[in-house]
Amino acid sequence: MTGWPEGEHLTIGLWFDRPMAPSGLVAVGDVLEAEGGQYGGQMATGPAGVVFSWWHDIEGVEWRAGWSVEQVRRAMREGTAYRVNMDLPGLGPAMLDVEGKPEDEAVAAQHPVALAVGADVLAFMRESWNEEERAAAALLGPHVLRYLKALCTRLDPAYAMLYTEGEYGTCTPTTLASGKEALDGDFFVSRRFAVHPPLDAQLAEVTRITGATLEWETGTFYSGSGYVLPAAPDRAALREAWGPISRTLGQLLTGAG
Repeated sequence: MTGWPEGEHLTIGLWFDRPMAPSGLVAVGDVLEAEGGQYGGQMATGPAGVVFSWWHDIEGVEWRAGWSVEQVRRAMREGTAYRVNMDLPGLGPAMLDVEGKPEDEAVAAQHPVALAVGADVLAFMRESWNEEERAAAALLGPHVLRYLKALCTRLDPAYAMLYTEGEYGTCTPTTLASGKEALDGDFFVSRRFAVHPPLDAQLAEVTRITGATLEWETGTFYSGSGYVLPAAPDRAALREAWGPISRTLGQLLTGAG
């Protein structure tokens, strides 16, 4: 039976600025299934349509196990699924989650969606890898990028983050616009927003600093932390550049600009 990812997690967090029918969780699951992922039958379920900051606090949440794939899909479509386990080719056990939104309460559709897998060697700075760890990272990294690219090109979120457990959660537009949080590390930004001034010039500066980007059909992936591509040579400069980008992107998404 497929379990849950062990050890430190590497997470892909996605923020959808447009309605995903029937939900972001379902849309992400559909893409992962198309990439060969399989539901494992374990999940957390609760009442649909409630407002919350963290689903753990919803009254009536129950843990399920041994459910069929169709039962899992039905719960997801009905909005009663909050956490689901999967098995992903190349990465193993994975966790699909309606992520928290600490700044306010909202229905699940207005929360980020997160996909977490076991980070293994990707949890460590690549400068510290020995030969065996470099070989392991060379096997894991392309799989992480494959799933990230599939999600970003097929669903076109406003932005996506790649981060390790305990680093932070997926930022929301409200916290970005207010300056409470800032993008920092490895990120995808949709071209729908990247063309807006001054964001276009700000992102061009990040491209210059990091030197490691991937152009996809719907936007650009920027590497900073070095999980799957070389790390930015000047992390301090990159962190400084991401500050105004975060505020600009947050303001575009919240209409606060």
